[in-house]
Amino acid sequence: MKFQRLSLLLGLVTVLVMSSCVSNKKFNELMNEKDAIQAQLQSANDRIANLQDEMASMKDRTDNLQQERDRLASDYERANREAREAKEAKAANEARLNQLTEELAKAFVVFEKSGMEVHERNGKFYLVVEDAIRYRSASTALSRRDMNVVEAMADLLKNNPDMHLIVEGHTDDVPISTEVFRDNWDLSVARSTRVIRQLIRLGVNPSQLTAAGAAEFQPFATENPRSSATRAENRRTEFILIPNMGQVYNIFKD
Repeated sequence: MKFQRLSLLLGLVTVLVMSSCVSNKKFNELMNEKDAIQAQLQSANDRIANLQDEMASMKDRTDNLQQERDRLASDYERANREAREAKEAKAANEARLNQLTEELAKAFVVFEKSGMEVHERNGKFYLVVEDAIRYRSASTALSRRDMNVVEAMADLLKNNPDMHLIVEGHTDDVPISTEVFRDNWDLSVARSTRVIRQLIRLGVNPSQLTAAGAAEFQPFATENPRSSATRAENRRTEFILIPNMGQVYNIFKD
């Protein structure tokens, strides 16, 4: 009987011990599985966080690209508008320039009908008459032939009130110093003003005239400068046409 109780007790202890071993093993397995799941969950959370950062970055890039697209579209529209305006302005300026060209051509016809020619020299337009105004040495006197030139110029100016002239006097290279003329500058301007006073006396509006003198520094003839023939050529008065460049200036300014 005692033996049976002892055996029963040993069996019960064995069962308890074996049951305890199984529970610990299962517990460890469950803990390991829990740790693995927790690690996977953390990894998933990390990936979600990374994806959220990437999505935020992509949204920023999308917003920036949209802004850039809008800016480029605005620049494109402005460039098209400016190109149209430039094309229209170019066409308008070409039309105005063509009109000015026609007006200048008509003006040159006026000179041709008056027996004069327009020559360009040193960037200026000179009215050239068949018999130029010449002077004796150190003189401002006008001959009868010179007065014919002045009268023809007066008729041209009176018939074309918009025309403006510079009357430019010149001397030869012989220095002068008298009570009347201190130097060749004085003499050249005196020759110019002598002609201008005759033009005004003949009815020309003074606002159409400007007096100028160049002394001996703009010779017309340069071959054999000390010869009497060359000096006679250089003692002269010339007429310089002043075109109205205001419209031309405005075209190029625009």
